[in-house]
Amino acid sequence: MRTEMMQRAPTFQTHVRAHEAVINNEAWYGDGEPSLGETFTAAKTAERHSVIIETLLRGAKRAAKAEDTNPANDYNDLADKLAACRAKARCGSLACAKCARAFQKAKVAAQQTIIAALQKDRSEKNLVFISVVPQGMTYKPGEFSRIDIVKANRWLKDALKPVGMKRAMLGSADLGWESRRGGNYLQLHWHLALWTSNPDQLEQKLKAIFLRAIKYERPVDVTAAHDHGFLAYMNKVIKLPDLLRRNRRNLPELLLALDQTQPLDLLVLSKLRLSAQNGGLVMRRITTKKRKSKRKTKQKTS
Repeated sequence: MRTEMMQRAPTFQTHVRAHEAVINNEAWYGDGEPSLGETFTAAKTAERHSVIIETLLRGAKRAAKAEDTNPANDYNDLADKLAACRAKARCGSLACAKCARAFQKAKVAAQQTIIAALQKDRSEKNLVFISVVPQGMTYKPGEFSRIDIVKANRWLKDALKPVGMKRAMLGSADLGWESRRGGNYLQLHWHLALWTSNPDQLEQKLKAIFLRAIKYERPVDVTAAHDHGFLAYMNKVIKLPDLLRRNRRNLPELLLALDQTQPLDLLVLSKLRLSAQNGGLVMRRITTKKRKSKRKTKQKTS
């Protein structure tokens, strides 16, 4: 059964052509533009990829020793899937360090282009980078399978309606490992980019939506974006190097959850649509035609 799994092509439920455009273009797996920095080269990603597979296999052994057969089988199957990922046979999994990086690069490239295009019409406004952390949406070890990015993104869009969702906005969901509130857990949160003429007012509106759970937390951060340097961070999904250093024990469970998440479902877009183009991604403005009111004219009759 595992051999069959390795040979099976990835199946995407959403943004099918866009997903396929990325995994079928090896340029996203190399070190060309956009650069993600010296820490995330193709060579270093390949090293982490090997460590991830090793971590999954160790997790499978621990689960089998504890007579927990379902996770053991799942970890082994995912390790096989990632090990089989190579050129012309990419797995497309968000749990795969190589494929996750490829999607990150493709998203950054598309976002750089659309931001430059949108900026031309917004020279009087400020581009800001926003981080928002909701109350709840925390997941302890053993609960990672409950993570539903699509549902969470729908919640976010509803929550942001008081801020005004008629503006162009782009962003991504993110998962951070936290050690606070008396325990360890994953925190689902978002990084967003949008334009505003009043950053301080926007921050106050966001603080009324995303409240503190404890006194010194900072659930909202609004920072002026002077360049595109924040895009790689916005699209990282998880801090993999950090997790490999200090939380390998819980990583197999997280990788299973990531494998069940479509890479492009992480995106949060408002007034923008995503599609495939020339072996990559493209984001375009959604234009709405204004309805012209038809006035009835009275004709004078003689």
